[in-house]
Amino acid sequence: MCMKNSEEGCILQAQQAELKGKVENIDERLTNVENDMGKFRSETQEGFRQGAEAMQQINKSVSDLAHDFGDRMNGFDRRLVTEKEKWGDTFRWVVKMVVRLLLAGCGVAMGITAIQQFAK
Repeated sequence: MCMKNSEEGCILQAQQAELKGKVENIDERLTNVENDMGKFRSETQEGFRQGAEAMQQINKSVSDLAHDFGDRMNGFDRRLVTEKEKWGDTFRWVVKMVVRLLLAGCGVAMGITAIQQFAK
């Protein structure tokens, strides 16, 4: 039973006591929240720094990979050009031999025809 002169006073007293208990250590709790937010902020900034470092390493790795790929492709192109030149030289030699054989065959055929014409 409440010793106040009204029922509302009793309810108000109970609510005030409850509120006093909640508010009693609010400064300490607010300081803890501020400290936690500061840690959260510093962790976030550190995470962004680490992410930036990781991205720089990834960019360097991709750049090195692209450079290596370019070197390999240039080497491949050089070998391809060298092989094409060798095949071109071989093809020229074959064409020259075929032309010589054809000319020699034509010369032999003309000689045989001339001998047959004069031998009659």
